Amino acid sequence: MKNLRRLFRNTMLATALFSFFSCFTSSKYGSAENKNVTLMYVQEKSDLLTVTRIKMQSAPSFAARGNSRGLDELAGGLISLATNAVIEVIKKNQEKYFAEYETGLTDLYFYDQLSNESAFDPAGMQFAGFRLVRTFQNDEGKTDTALIVLFELDTTNTAAIINNSTFRLKLKSFDLRYAKAKIAKGDPKVLNMDFDISFVTSYVNDKGVLFDEQVLGKFYLLIRDAPMDSSAAGYKKYYKNLQGKMITGKSFIVPRSFGYHRDPDGEIKSGYSQGLYSIKVNIKESSKPNFVTRLIMENGPELISKGTENIKIKLDKH
Repeated sequence: MKNLRRLFRNTMLATALFSFFSCFTSSKYGSAENKNVTLMYVQEKSDLLTVTRIKMQSAPSFAARGNSRGLDELAGGLISLATNAVIEVIKKNQEKYFAEYETGLTDLYFYDQLSNESAFDPAGMQFAGFRLVRTFQNDEGKTDTALIVLFELDTTNTAAIINNSTFRLKLKSFDLRYAKAKIAKGDPKVLNMDFDISFVTSYVNDKGVLFDEQVLGKFYLLIRDAPMDSSAAGYKKYYKNLQGKMITGKSFIVPRSFGYHRDPDGEIKSGYSQGLYSIKVNIKESSKPNFVTRLIMENGPELISKGTENIKIKLDKH
């Protein structure tokens, strides 16, 4: 009888320990980090800004503004978009349920031809977007895909690109299959992700001044409670709603570096390059909702020209 009680007690202890540690085991959707590889591919298209796709505009004088004809001419102007830059970002709290990784592309050309006009001549702009792919080695030893994201240039308002020398990005597609961060068994099979995208360039102007590693702009894509289980209710609707989503932020188009080239007549002439640039992406993942922290950004121009290190921020617990 004594031995029976001891056996029962040991069995109960083993069951309790198993239940305790099973809370910390990972779901099959998380911890996809063995031989993890994240790659990017730029999308280029040579006819993005043809003359026929650019809306006609005018710049009326003060005199023209004083008559009805001048008011008609103003119809080609742009309306301001007042956007509140309040976002929520993932904060690193625990290694187990948090993952962070970076990727990027360098030595890219923003334009498909040289220019004789200026550093910000948009002619021949060929940047159309980029694709990000993360792969890993699964339990069978085969390469498997964890994430595919496609960003594309927003071409709904080409006038803004021409007038302001800036561009914006849209999300074309988002395919999430496995997380790098752990997802505990029993927890909802959802993931939070932050994408911090920077466009960077180095160039020289026509005065011989060098500009090294200049941040042209930053974009932020914040994914919240993304379902991992394809059989879950609302799975297809969630990812369909992401298609066409505007990405927070904007960037200047790449300035062309001043230099020289040989023209068709064999003469050496000054001009502007095809605009070398790089794209850098930092990605954070978290399977815990309490890792999300509120970030209030101020000084909008700082976001475009100098990057997050110079932005005033306020952090609050979510």
